[in-house]
Amino acid sequence: MTTNFHPSMAERAIGRELRRWRNDAGLSLTVACKRAGFSAATLSLTENALKPFDPLDIMLLGRVYELPNHVWKQTVKHAETAASERTQNANVPHNSVELNAARDVDDAYLEAVTICAFGVDLIPRFLQTPEYRISATALGCPTYPADCPERTAAQQARWTDSLTATAGRGPTVKALISRDAIRRVVGNPAITNAALLQLIRLSEIETFTVQVTEGKPLPESSYLHLSFPHRQHSDAVYVEGGGNARYIEDPTVCQLVGQSFRALQHAALSPAQSIEVIAETASTMTDGGD
Repeated sequence: MTTNFHPSMAERAIGRELRRWRNDAGLSLTVACKRAGFSAATLSLTENALKPFDPLDIMLLGRVYELPNHVWKQTVKHAETAASERTQNANVPHNSVELNAARDVDDAYLEAVTICAFGVDLIPRFLQTPEYRISATALGCPTYPADCPERTAAQQARWTDSLTATAGRGPTVKALISRDAIRRVVGNPAITNAALLQLIRLSEIETFTVQVTEGKPLPESSYLHLSFPHRQHSDAVYVEGGGNARYIEDPTVCQLVGQSFRALQHAALSPAQSIEVIAETASTMTDGGD
């Protein structure tokens, strides 16, 4: 039943919401399954959006986790809308199920096995320190206002842990950052310096590569190209800029973005040269004062 099921990012967000319910309730997969009368396989597939959602299952989980009726009813509505869209247009992915891409991507990139990121005017959001990210609001970045410093710090810790995972289990990260983004002072020189030093530290990880791009033409918007571990989870491109943030899930577009990214990599400074540039820029943040 699940072989040909390829969930959209909106549907994957629903699965993550169900997992968040269980975690907030403090229940293990085993205990939650026992209370709901599910098998562990069924609940795991549901939380990972590897099978179509059954609204009745969502309702039952909402009651098991003792959620207010309006909470689980809203998620049931989202699941029904997603299922209806899939029935009407089986080959067309949708994002209309009230998916806030700017909020969802913070969970999505934690699940990715490969991330190709391009930062046109800022360090890519998943590589920012909490202070750098919060300071970005002052620059008029419209996708940041809802950021919570505590949540951001917690996610940053989870992200760093995932990058440093042993035995090859960590994600592969390839970051391209424009020279202008490296030089841009966000918040104040000390905040920017800390973010640049973090890039240098991350570059010591075997699965992490950062390169500095310069010259024209460069993409006008920052983006993340995300690949996921499950074969049923198609790639997605998260684009941030121009006053909004959105996912692109069309396979052809994702493939073209991948080709463009590799071309930019080829033209960029080498990883070693890039780290030198980042280190030199970081030093100016401390030597130059404010």
